[in-house]
Amino acid sequence: MTTVRSAISRSLLSLVTAVALLLTSCAAQGPAENADDGANAAPSSTPAEAIANDGELIAEVDDPAELEACVQAEQLEGATVEWLDDAVFEEQRIEGVEARTVEIEGAVVELPGAPEIVIPERIAQAGCIIEYPAPGGCLPAVEISEAFIPGYRVPERRLEGLELPDGTVLEEAVQDSIEVEAVHIAGVREDQVCQAEPKTSENTQIVSSVVRPSIVRPYDLSPTQIQQYDARGGGASNSGTHINLMALNPYSTKPQWLPAAHIPADYLESYVVEGTENTEVAERDEVTAYTTEGDVLFDSDDHELRSDATAELQAITDDIAERGDDVTITVEGHTDNLPSQKYTDNTELAERRAGSVLQWLTDNTDIAAGDMTAKGLGEEHPRASNSSDDGRQQNRRVVITVTPKDYDPSIDYQVNDSQAPAE
Repeated sequence: MTTVRSAISRSLLSLVTAVALLLTSCAAQGPAENADDGANAAPSSTPAEAIANDGELIAEVDDPAELEACVQAEQLEGATVEWLDDAVFEEQRIEGVEARTVEIEGAVVELPGAPEIVIPERIAQAGCIIEYPAPGGCLPAVEISEAFIPGYRVPERRLEGLELPDGTVLEEAVQDSIEVEAVHIAGVREDQVCQAEPKTSENTQIVSSVVRPSIVRPYDLSPTQIQQYDARGGGASNSGTHINLMALNPYSTKPQWLPAAHIPADYLESYVVEGTENTEVAERDEVTAYTTEGDVLFDSDDHELRSDATAELQAITDDIAERGDDVTITVEGHTDNLPSQKYTDNTELAERRAGSVLQWLTDNTDIAAGDMTAKGLGEEHPRASNSSDDGRQQNRRVVITVTPKDYDPSIDYQVNDSQAPAE
């Protein structure tokens, strides 16, 4: 097996070339079939089947699948998509049987052969790994997309039966058609996780953690198929002439497979920001998220910053300053699920609160206003259960996410091909 990044076009090119060769062969035979009787007419002693056997029998391979999850994710703002290497299985050729001649009672008789079988190059589409956009302080949803191993159909092949001039009948030899079904490997997904778990680490500085389990898309294969032996001839004719054995030898198709893909478990551990009592900071890759309880910054059902919120925000900006100024900042407002009495809905309340924090950052930091944005996410991404006062308090929060401008996101995953079958 060899691997490529995107080899589907090669497969299509091989198929188009094969079809063109067949059309060319048919075109070349046309004039002989339509020529007028005369000196240049094609000999009538060669059966039509023998002419057809001079070509190839080409297996039909399924068209590539459209991997919708990957295509759609590439159009989704904020998503990261990494394509897995497709598996390319080279063209396979099964040797044909050459025609022969035998002299029976003074007449030269052609014993037709059988064509070569061609199974074109096949490409197993491995799909992609997707990491979806997520709010700050959450672990994003991840997905290993579906994958596709194409099926194919090998046509029947035969050594035609015939009757010799001395009355000997040679029975036909046949190898039946083979159909290998396509394999659709289902994708796997783990949803976004925002809910924080109480600290379990011995590290006393960790105050909470967010955990997303691992996922695995298993190895799968399209197995080999075995074609049986059959033969024609091999003995004496009625007139005593030896007829050589002509055999359709057994053959097997090559297996196709795709290795297992694995996204390991991920963890987001939070620490208390120095100089604060109610703000946690968590880092993942190069992205930093500061989570502050909304009750510390705002009065109930209000978006105006409290007078004592300044100390909390100043400690956050001091910490941000240590990370450099070539960054972008996103401020996200979150609420619990209790309806607002003052605003249209919780989304508006969240938007107003995020806007108030954004304005404070604009007025009190050197970060350009164009590098900062605010979003109101309402109650859609809870950090805890809304069934208790404590849980609702955790959900009323503002998250400030700091991302370096040169940040190039990547996904941690592994591909395991240790189960690949021997060729």
